[in-house]
Amino acid sequence: MFRTQSAVPEMELFMRYLKNQVIQGTLILTIAGFITRLIGFVYRVYLSDTIGSRLLGVYQLIFPVYGICFTIYASGIQTAISQKIASITEDSDASVIKRHKKELSYFKTGLFASLFLAFVLSFFVFGFADRIASHLLLEKSCTVYLKILCTLFPFCGISACINGFFYGKKEAKYPAVSQIVEQLSRVFIVILLCTFLPYSALIKSYFAVCGLVFGEIMASVYNMIRFGLAQKEFIKCHSDKNTPFHTTVFSKSSFPDTTPLETEPKTKQKLSRSLSFPAKAMLKQKHTIKNSLLFLAITLTGTKLILSILHSAESVFIPAALRKYGYSAANALSTYGILSGVALPFILFPSAITNSFAVMLLPSIAQAAAQKKRETIQKYVSLSGKYSLYLGYFFTCIFLLFGQDFGTLLFQSKEAGLYIRWLSFICPALYLSTTFTSIINGLGSTQITFFITIISLGINIASLVFFVPVYGMKAYLAGSILSDYIMVLFEYIYLHSYIRIDFCKTFLFPLLFLILSLLVFPFISSFLPIKVSRLHRIAMLFFKLLLLGIGYFGFLIGSGCLVSGKKSSCKREKFDT
Repeated sequence: MFRTQSAVPEMELFMRYLKNQVIQGTLILTIAGFITRLIGFVYRVYLSDTIGSRLLGVYQLIFPVYGICFTIYASGIQTAISQKIASITEDSDASVIKRHKKELSYFKTGLFASLFLAFVLSFFVFGFADRIASHLLLEKSCTVYLKILCTLFPFCGISACINGFFYGKKEAKYPAVSQIVEQLSRVFIVILLCTFLPYSALIKSYFAVCGLVFGEIMASVYNMIRFGLAQKEFIKCHSDKNTPFHTTVFSKSSFPDTTPLETEPKTKQKLSRSLSFPAKAMLKQKHTIKNSLLFLAITLTGTKLILSILHSAESVFIPAALRKYGYSAANALSTYGILSGVALPFILFPSAITNSFAVMLLPSIAQAAAQKKRETIQKYVSLSGKYSLYLGYFFTCIFLLFGQDFGTLLFQSKEAGLYIRWLSFICPALYLSTTFTSIINGLGSTQITFFITIISLGINIASLVFFVPVYGMKAYLAGSILSDYIMVLFEYIYLHSYIRIDFCKTFLFPLLFLILSLLVFPFISSFLPIKVSRLHRIAMLFFKLLLLGIGYFGFLIGSGCLVSGKKSSCKREKFDT
């Protein structure tokens, strides 16, 4: 178990943890994520029936372009805004106004950069849509889709910056609502157009792209309204009733007045210099804010861009490597489709919890680092690492035991079940790495995550280029698992000063339960009634999942791994402060 300096009983510490803004925000984002994914699943089924599988495939081809562009103009900037706003310290009530000014400066700098890049990329994609479709996507019919798609870039930039602002303030509910507004708006407008306008399937596929644009417009409108209301609330709470807000927040008078009360003629030159100090200080501060935010955004964007490009290129690399292995072109595409469209999304679905947690964890870590609260950082690292590992072990157990059932019952594919079972081993490293990456970024060490990501991607690329043509898909799966574990190993080495581990409770006890489950559950299943119908088999599968969940978390609580109602008898190691 990860140990902290505090002698507070674990149950008390756990309850405090649940009341923390980070956990509350995580729950909000997780619920919103599940809602949007459920809506998206139903929408995807509807869209497939409406436009057909071929046009759906063409529609899907534009998303790598969308992902790369979003990474450039929004993703890194959003994270940078969140990190910088959270890192602003507030020592007293008198500093609230200055803090707010600094927050707005970070936000405005990020928004300007995001909109500038968004408009540049919009014009670029619109102007070169035919070439992108023909030479990169290898599908000429994607031209119209791309020209419609590029119109949403500025709206995405606005929403991303405002969401970053709220994440930095630890206000997760507004970005969560924004996600739901975007998804519902998209689905509503597409269903409305496709139902009441009897056009061909091709035109309806254009409606699907228009739905993306409309959803982002509605989300950005909601975000702008919510942001404006937040500023009004701040003005109402912190401005003097008899003093206009611009004189307290946006004017030079908000800076400390350095002008002497009484001066003599011989000191006029000195007084002149002192009068110019507030303006110089303000300009210097704005320049510093601009540079620090843009440097952080560039580093984060570089890392995310490499990831986005690699993931986008996999649609080409993997089928090509499988063809070298001996697959036909059709079988190679089919195998990749099962892997990327069925197995991987299934493995990644539980990561909605850790992804939401990572979004909320970053600003909290940044704030604690800015205030030099080492013990707070230690608690965040310890608890988040421990619970991320427990989540990973749990889903490894689920996917190993029932991966084949998921493949055959839910997707009617034995191959999908095989890939799910293989990829189950990635869960502990995947979920823990998501948390550790957010912590390291929150500490301001974005260059560390960049280099670690490069190493991890290098292993993935090597498996694709050198081993998949010889050993097939198993080589790619093994390379993915190895790259994730090496990534989390390097992240652990970097964060080791914040971590103390009880090896038995963190690793051995959950591993013991995993082994026992693999041995016992097939035995238990032999006593359960065998149902022939697919519906009954699915119901029985969920019953087994419920039984496994009760057993796993009961085991963690009973063994003292999760929480304990009394102080641990184990020796607690002290941290250097």
